[in-house]
Amino acid sequence: MEKICLAFLWHMHQPYYKNLFTGEYLLPWVLLHGTKDYLDMACLLKEFPGLKQNFNVVPSLLKQLVDYEDPHVKDTYLEIMRKRPQDLSEQEKIFLLMNFFNANWENMIRPFPRFYELLKKRGFYYPKEAVKEIVGYFTNEELRDIQVLFFLAWIDPMFFDQYEELQRLKSKGRGFTEEDKQVMEGIQRSILKGIIPLYKELVEAGTIELSTSPFYHPIIPLLIDGAVAREAMPGVPLPEKPFSRPEDASWQIKNADRLFTDVFGFAVKGMWPPEGSVSDEALRLYMEEGVEWLATDEDILYESLRISHSRDGNNFVRTPEILYKPYRYEQGGRAMHVVYRDQRLSDLISFHYSKSEPKEAATDFIRRVKGIGESVRGKVRMPLVTMAMDGENAWENYTHDGQDFLRFLYEGILADEEIMPVTISEYLKVAEDFGTISRTHAGSWIGHNFSIWIGQMEDNMGWSLLAETREFLEKEDPGRQNKDAWESIFIAEGSDWFWWYGDDHSSENDEVFDFLFRENLANVYRFLGKEPAETLAIPILLEDREIRPTREPVNFIYPRIDGRVTNYFDWIGSGFVEGKGHGVAMHDAVALIKGCYYGFNEHSLYIRMDIDRTFMQDLMDVSFEINLAGKTTSKIVYRVKGAVEETTLPVSIAFAEILEMECPLEGLGVKRGETVDIWLSLKVKDMLVDRLPKRGYLSLTVPSETFDTEMWYV
Repeated sequence: MEKICLAFLWHMHQPYYKNLFTGEYLLPWVLLHGTKDYLDMACLLKEFPGLKQNFNVVPSLLKQLVDYEDPHVKDTYLEIMRKRPQDLSEQEKIFLLMNFFNANWENMIRPFPRFYELLKKRGFYYPKEAVKEIVGYFTNEELRDIQVLFFLAWIDPMFFDQYEELQRLKSKGRGFTEEDKQVMEGIQRSILKGIIPLYKELVEAGTIELSTSPFYHPIIPLLIDGAVAREAMPGVPLPEKPFSRPEDASWQIKNADRLFTDVFGFAVKGMWPPEGSVSDEALRLYMEEGVEWLATDEDILYESLRISHSRDGNNFVRTPEILYKPYRYEQGGRAMHVVYRDQRLSDLISFHYSKSEPKEAATDFIRRVKGIGESVRGKVRMPLVTMAMDGENAWENYTHDGQDFLRFLYEGILADEEIMPVTISEYLKVAEDFGTISRTHAGSWIGHNFSIWIGQMEDNMGWSLLAETREFLEKEDPGRQNKDAWESIFIAEGSDWFWWYGDDHSSENDEVFDFLFRENLANVYRFLGKEPAETLAIPILLEDREIRPTREPVNFIYPRIDGRVTNYFDWIGSGFVEGKGHGVAMHDAVALIKGCYYGFNEHSLYIRMDIDRTFMQDLMDVSFEINLAGKTTSKIVYRVKGAVEETTLPVSIAFAEILEMECPLEGLGVKRGETVDIWLSLKVKDMLVDRLPKRGYLSLTVPSETFDTEMWYV
């Protein structure tokens, strides 16, 4: 029976959260994911002999994991947890209430009844300016419970079965002591210390293959030459000061392998390029450094081959014989292998299966893999399905941290004779069918371009500051004698700082990421004994900025304004802006405003706002605000209680399931071809709880009367 080979590639990554100059960690995600994800993902494999997987561990994460084994590590969150509540300053108490509920409320906080009770007391949503007053309602005992429960919630459920003290703390539930804190911190270190030894053990057993990424997770093609972004985005604005440092890209690759060898005792064969980002020049560097294989996204493959790519109604690839095999990339007398992930399978685990019943989700995954096997039968010998995704951030959206789903999935894979789990290197030794490729499309796993990291105003400001600081460092220390100054610039080259610039992503930690990026650059000056450039004290984040919609309008719309999803076709062809959860770094959070649909017809502007009611008990306290800025600025307020409208504009507005509004263009005072800037606010008891967009505004251009016809021909 022809088997289909299945390669799981779990990408374990965190940016470098430590301020190299002060020695303090400003964000706790290495610690928290260390106790929740990195060890349990490996432990689970020991329950399933015969299962094989690939773990990609980024050096910036490895370096921090080793740091956190030190009981004296400086971490802002740990320092606040270690203090007795009565010794906390008012500012520290505010920090505690604002940051120590940063976890999935449903799957991580609700299982601890006391924690959920304290979350409700603080308020699911609250105005930041009110936190100082809210602090006054919390007793020292309640603050101590928050200190303990936050870190307990970030420990994987698996370990509560392994540590009696964790069981005791969970059973106790409330009224924790200072001694309880010390017990918990000791268990945290014990879990963290087990990660690297277990990974080594599983490698020796042949259960996993370890791979890595360039050291501080930079977008290698953009380090080599930022202008490569124009290959996929010809008109993209580039930074005012160009960045092109291929020597830095080489350092990031070379030193990744060096640290990995120091920690694990052997060199890696493969790498996951950060964000799946590749270019011909990047692949040349990887080959020069001896990397034998890379993994990236399916869209990159089809763009590289210049072959059209689509999926059928069941989401199966129409050309499976192209995707489900490894490729041999050759250039300049060198060669390496490239495997391409199945985007749909990877995204199902990352973003969708968490909403399904675990066994059904696992069964669906296996059904899809078998369907792929059937589609390539007789076309590819020993086909390879590669599933590559973030190995840490998805699981908090699953019940029991994803363990129910993964157990059903692993059991199903091992029970199926048609599926053979493999490590990538062992597969490449026995693979029978290889494709060949002599050029690669320059892009990433998101949209097969680099739009997340370059092109928007904030992104480009960051690149210009990086280029200026890099030039300064080269001039001041051409011999690279000041190791800390150079390390600081390499840290600043990481992709994660740019991930949070622009309007693509938003989190409660945006300001911290911005601060850390600029601090890394400022530290270059400090380590050289110089005063940092004044521009590095100015935030890059812009409050007044235009954001891009998720989808542009494509035709006139004529919705019925009744506050209900009356007819599916009402909003077909409208523009759309997705609401982004303003939660913790790199984690899904509840977006109260789920999204905004907008559009025009010959006479009116239409706006629809969808909201998430999960954590909003009383809609009678809710009000909506729509701000419109054209030649003049107008505000439309709609209060749910009493269906009260507050505006001078001649609008029609209704709310039942959704908010819908029609505003005549004549009333707005705008003509065709002119723009209207909009931003939406959601308030509870007149307190702002969400805004779309999070910062800035969406700019709408009033279309011509022939808009429908124009878009039809396009």
